[in-house]
Amino acid sequence: MTVALPPALAQLVERLVHTGRYADEGEVIREALRVLEHQEFDESPALEAALLEGVRSPHRPYDA
Repeated sequence: MTVALPPALAQLVERLVHTGRYADEGEVIREALRVLEHQEFDESPALEAALLEGVRSPHRPYDA
């Protein structure tokens, strides 16, 4: 797979590799995707509690 990045993101990837934290560009992208997956798909207990609170709260009509 080939991915084209805008110049600013390509520079960010290069800087992260240059710091030595990542071995190569692929490692940066893999870590970024892991973080995205975590944010998108992991259910947060706090978020779930807030959603349940909203669902269980009394209905209030909207008056604009």
